[in-house]
Amino acid sequence: MKRAIGSPAVFVAAMLAVAACSGQSTPVPATQTPLPPATQTPATPSPATQPPAAEQYVANAADFVDAADWDTKKTVTIEMTEFAFTPKGITLEAGQPYVLEVVNVGKVKHEFTAGDFFRTVATRKAETAESEVKVPFFTEIEVFAGKNAEIFLIPLVPGTYKLVCEIQGHLEAGMSGTITVTGQTPQSPALQLADVASGPWVQDGAALVEAADWDKKQELRIDLSEFKFTPKEFTLTAGQPYVLKVVNVGKVKHEFTAEDFFGSVAFRKAEDASGEFKAPAPREVEVFAGAEIELYLIPTQAGTYELVCEIEGHLEAGMSGTITTIPAT
Repeated sequence: MKRAIGSPAVFVAAMLAVAACSGQSTPVPATQTPLPPATQTPATPSPATQPPAAEQYVANAADFVDAADWDTKKTVTIEMTEFAFTPKGITLEAGQPYVLEVVNVGKVKHEFTAGDFFRTVATRKAETAESEVKVPFFTEIEVFAGKNAEIFLIPLVPGTYKLVCEIQGHLEAGMSGTITVTGQTPQSPALQLADVASGPWVQDGAALVEAADWDKKQELRIDLSEFKFTPKEFTLTAGQPYVLKVVNVGKVKHEFTAEDFFGSVAFRKAEDASGEFKAPAPREVEVFAGAEIELYLIPTQAGTYELVCEIEGHLEAGMSGTITTIPAT
């Protein structure tokens, strides 16, 4: 993951200094950085010279997403080709809802990765022609040749962030750019930052994904229709790599959501016909009628988890199931 040219570390340090001088503090777990008083708005940070002591992310992204007027969203189109982003520099305003339309006009897969930027925005979703993927924050987004993905987000932390394509050879060929966020962090809702290391996902997930033998993955298909999962119940083994192929055979959009299960897996990626989406863990996955998405993951904790479709009326019509993870033998 690349360090931002203007890291949020300076922003966090400025907030802590304000809090210290005012004598106010907000109780937080010991592993988190104390948050600033809601009445204080930090100035735009200058470029950082040192990396942050701990990576942080926006812990209350849903508050900003829910409060936003998405009818006022602005669309910014970024094209990817061999080997450039166009425009190379993107400027956004803090607090403004955006749709970043990432279009691959090239002949090979390209990556839209801005790790520090992704952790400082309120992420609503990524959407393609096949699906919607909702996560705490994205770490990487890859778009296949001739395809596009839309990222719905609200920038929150002013600064300048590095944008790269880290597919082998692409960055070396010059495929990089910047995302600059101007203005000031919104005062309401109050921004809450938390350490990535304290997030509600498997903390060693990336290491487990890296160490796994994906040639030995098992595939399981789950069909979505009106209004059921087929199979309704299925069992997985802890430590075994899986690809869950979620296929919507119905006539309307359906959701594949298992919040507690998602928090217990080492998550590699979600992949549909348009691209790949990587994050610490998924929150919700929606699949459009006639489309499909694959979830690459490794269960880590034995238990029985609820599976639901929370689209209005679907759960009430009986669209639920269970995922059981059993210990490795």
